[in-house]
Amino acid sequence: MRRRHYLLATTSFLGFAGCSSISSNPTETAAKTETENTDEKTARNAENMTESQLSGHVRPTGGPWEPVKGFSCEKSNFTRHPPRYDDISWGDTENISLRINDTAFEYGDTAQITLTNTSNRTISLGLKYMYQIELLTEDGWQDVRGKTGDDDFEYIEMSTENPPGKVFEWSLRLTEEGVVPDEKDFIVCPELVSGRYRFVYPALEQVAVAFDLQK
Repeated sequence: MRRRHYLLATTSFLGFAGCSSISSNPTETAAKTETENTDEKTARNAENMTESQLSGHVRPTGGPWEPVKGFSCEKSNFTRHPPRYDDISWGDTENISLRINDTAFEYGDTAQITLTNTSNRTISLGLKYMYQIELLTEDGWQDVRGKTGDDDFEYIEMSTENPPGKVFEWSLRLTEEGVVPDEKDFIVCPELVSGRYRFVYPALEQVAVAFDLQK
């Protein structure tokens, strides 16, 4: 049985609603409170940030590669990394955006991927290494990584508080070693092949970008 261990840091957000009254004098206007001015400034900054920083791509515009057939690992006692998400949004959710610098790479190239908090408030997300690299196969999207042995896939899932703006940046060299995070004892099996891949960030908000790899 696979087990997950959760250690979640929670933060309570309190909203304050101000009281207002309508004056009988039509020339009299209510002054904005300091909180209202701060909120509006934060919203404008988030909008400007979104326009200036959201460069990149979500997925190829053309049709997908033919799904890879016969995708299996011949190593004994190998277990493929299971999906850690329920449903995936391409590129954007209500609060975050994921972008990749290109949609077509050669084996050994480096993919630059950026996760941005596009909301105007602080949001909770998971840790940077909690991503998945999947290949489109005849059996659907499958993670190219896994592990040997009897140990379960265990994560200590800690949430991080992230203000508006850029959250994470990944520079992934598209090789068997390059797509494995340093924090995890994973292996890629079988070796990477030509096909359509996707990078999934499934921690708390589930979002993905896709690209084609030629080997």
